[in-house]
Amino acid sequence: MSNVSTASTAASGLSVGRGLLYLIVAGTAWGTAGGAAALVFKAGDMGPVSLSFWRCAGGFVLLYAVRLLRARRRAGQAAASAPLRQRLPRIVATGVALAVFQTAYFAAVESTGLAVGTVVTMGAGPVLIALGARFTMDERLGGGGIVAVAGALAGLLVLVLGGGGVSVRPPGVGWGLLSAAAYATMTLLTRWWGRDGSADSSGTTVWSFAVVSLCLLPLAALEGLVPHTAD
Repeated sequence: MSNVSTASTAASGLSVGRGLLYLIVAGTAWGTAGGAAALVFKAGDMGPVSLSFWRCAGGFVLLYAVRLLRARRRAGQAAASAPLRQRLPRIVATGVALAVFQTAYFAAVESTGLAVGTVVTMGAGPVLIALGARFTMDERLGGGGIVAVAGALAGLLVLVLGGGGVSVRPPGVGWGLLSAAAYATMTLLTRWWGRDGSADSSGTTVWSFAVVSLCLLPLAALEGLVPHTAD
C-alpha cells in the first residue's frame, strides 16, 4: 500500500506532506459544509438552492483565480489539452451531478436536520459507489467490501426506522438519497474518464463549478438570492 501511495504521489508531482495537507483542507471543508448550512437556515430565510448557488459561484471564482496563477507559472511549458468540444460533455455531466448532489444535501439538512441528512448522504454515497463500480467497471467488492456495504445499509435502515429520538422526516431522507446518488454518479464518471489518464481534472473541476452556477442561478433567483432575517 505504501509503495502504491508513493508511486501515485510521485506521478502526480505532490509530496506526501502536501498531499496530506490537501486532504486535511478538503476534509475540513467537506465536514463543515452541512453545519454551516444548518446555521444559515436557522439564522435567515435562505433556501438550499440559493445557498448552493453562492457556494459554487464563490468556488468558481477561487478555482479560476488559482488556475490563472498556475497557467502563468507554466507559461513556458507546453501543456497538452483536449479540445473544448471533447471536454464539454464531461464538464456538463460533472456540473449537473455536482449541482444535484450539493443542493439535495442542503435540502436534506433543511428538511430533516444536520445529523440525519449527513448520515444518510454520507452513508449511502460509498454504498452506491461500490455497487456502481461493480456493475459498470466490473470491480470486485471482496469479502470486506460486502460486509461494509451490508453494514452501511443496515445502519441506514436502523436510522430511518428506529428514530432514536432524532427527527427523521421521509422527504429529508429522500433528498439525502438523491444527493448520495448524484455524488456516486459524479465519482464513477470521474473514475471512468480518468482510466486512460487523459482527463484534465483541474479544468473539468473549474468549469463544472461554472456550469453549476449557471444551472442554479435562475432557480436561486426564484427562491431568493439575498437572505433576509428577522433582525
